[in-house]
Amino acid sequence: MLTVSCDLSRLQMERPAGAAVYASYVVERLLETGEVRLVGDAEIRHADAILNLDGRFRSGRGQPVVSAILDLGHLFARQAYGPLEWMLQNWRVASMARRSDHLLVPSGPVRSALERYLGVRQERVTVLEPLPAPAFRRPPRAEVEQLRRKLGLPDRYFLFVGVRSRRKNLPLLAAARKLAGASLGAAGLVLAGPGRLTLPDSVDLGYVPAPDLPALLGGALAWLNPSHYEGSAIGALEAMACGTPALVAATGAQAHGVDMNGMVLPPDDAPEWSKALVEVATHPTSRGLMSAAGLRRIGELKATGSPVAPLVSALSGTA
Repeated sequence: MLTVSCDLSRLQMERPAGAAVYASYVVERLLETGEVRLVGDAEIRHADAILNLDGRFRSGRGQPVVSAILDLGHLFARQAYGPLEWMLQNWRVASMARRSDHLLVPSGPVRSALERYLGVRQERVTVLEPLPAPAFRRPPRAEVEQLRRKLGLPDRYFLFVGVRSRRKNLPLLAAARKLAGASLGAAGLVLAGPGRLTLPDSVDLGYVPAPDLPALLGGALAWLNPSHYEGSAIGALEAMACGTPALVAATGAQAHGVDMNGMVLPPDDAPEWSKALVEVATHPTSRGLMSAAGLRRIGELKATGSPVAPLVSALSGTA
């Protein structure tokens, strides 16, 4: 049994968002193996390895150190970060990559960017792509309607779910809706997730508990994310698993995850996003085809899945 020290105290694991979502997935996959025992920071001296999932670097007394790097958006969209925020992120990522024995990333695009921009050899990186939990499946119509009444949702709505930071590029959605005008009919925009950034004429739900997410996703016309960069496609995959088309920016892992099973659009082209919104809102056949393609793609991913064995090897120092 491999004892791994993994401190998650700085992540809101009871209300997971961002890094906490990925940390939950990694922890679950490791425990499923039956080969790993996870302990807290207090037992770091006696651990066989250290796993950093919260963006901080911790080391011990010579044990293998594996650190997760989830996002390299600062290298692709500097304009989405404030000066101090950019410098801190740049230093944090470079330091983590240099000091860790091995790196864990949520997608191939992040691994490729580490090699290209920071000179990290691919053999030092393990890709463990997160997949939607079993709860994310096409919900019964009754559950969708019940949640609609509970939250006061519009009859037809587009949906954004995620941490509402500057780099999510949400103002583009407002611009796209304005261009579409009456062509969208009564279709509204719903925002869910932590953060203060909001948009005019939208329904702001704030944090939505995990049990409500499948029905929220399943009732949407489409899931939208025009983010400048995403290291993981998990949000889009969760929407697809619920039968909801994903419209995403052509950057980072989202474009790779959605591919031909949704719509991949330029992150700075409001007219193209406007056309896509109108297409989904006014052409049920087109939306149905994307929904079916997304469900098939999720089935394929779950059938193959990312093996967790390479991560266990890295933690044991044999990678």
